[in-house]
Amino acid sequence: MIAPDRAASLVRAFTGRRLLVVGDVILDRYVWGRVDRISPEAPVPVVQVKQESVMPGGAGNVARNLSALGAHVELVAAVGEDETGQELARLFSDCKIDPEGLLTDAGRPTTVKTRVIARAQQVVRFDQESEELLARDTVDRLLAAVRERAARVDGIILQDYGKGVLFPEVIEAIMATSAEHQLPVFVDPKAEHWEYYRGAELLKPNLREAVEVTGIRVRDEEDLARLGRGVLEHCGVRTVAITRGEHGISLFYEEGGIDHVPTEPRAVADATGAGDTVIATLALARLSGGSWVEAAVLANEAAGVVVEVPGTASVTPEELMRVAARSES
Repeated sequence: MIAPDRAASLVRAFTGRRLLVVGDVILDRYVWGRVDRISPEAPVPVVQVKQESVMPGGAGNVARNLSALGAHVELVAAVGEDETGQELARLFSDCKIDPEGLLTDAGRPTTVKTRVIARAQQVVRFDQESEELLARDTVDRLLAAVRERAARVDGIILQDYGKGVLFPEVIEAIMATSAEHQLPVFVDPKAEHWEYYRGAELLKPNLREAVEVTGIRVRDEEDLARLGRGVLEHCGVRTVAITRGEHGISLFYEEGGIDHVPTEPRAVADATGAGDTVIATLALARLSGGSWVEAAVLANEAAGVVVEVPGTASVTPEELMRVAARSES
């Protein structure tokens, strides 16, 4: 659906694009080990820990993917006044992302998701988080940081993981700022607050989220079309991209029309963060002059790279050009 030279041209144009990411940042912590026996204390596996790794997750993973693809990234988010927040700041610096936009909120912890992996499978995950809304002072500082950065970016990505950063007051203020600066907004939503994204360039829910918001169950292509129209009408956005796992991405347009962009079968090692890769690639491809179908093809390819890697992963321009060329052939 996209020629290799066209894909390469678009991906090369990613370099230098400037995007602001606002949303819930997470520290993804992985504990890697092996399982040889069951505990005598309870019917659970005993994991012998071999190593640990950490990386930015949530909106942080969107920022990391953008940076890996060559974009200049501005990030505005909230962390706690804790060692985990400082650890995230160091990780962002390593990814060439300025951590100045990480605002501390003393009333909440930094969100951490810890996954224990053995034999290439997730044994258990435990979360440390708060879903309370940001403190008043933090909201004011966050919106001021957004207004400052809006003057020097090409677009805004809002990444909502439901951890208290993106709620109606904040969303409305960011949408007003984007309108003032004529910036396209690309949204990866949770299943609430969708009506506040009116006017956004793109809303990218997954199938489950779209069904939850509209109440439309999908049994056939006609139901899927009704679902897409229902999301468009509910949100008032220009384009809806519903991600459908192994069935690819379905695009629905404000002016009418539907495009279904299939994906190639993949050996999935870990789907964690694939949606972050998709929204990052969609936004970059669109800002680089690609059509929505071209953007969705590249997003599918980028997600295909990261799901084959255990843990939260990102994709480089060279990898993306290579897989796009291979798929066309």
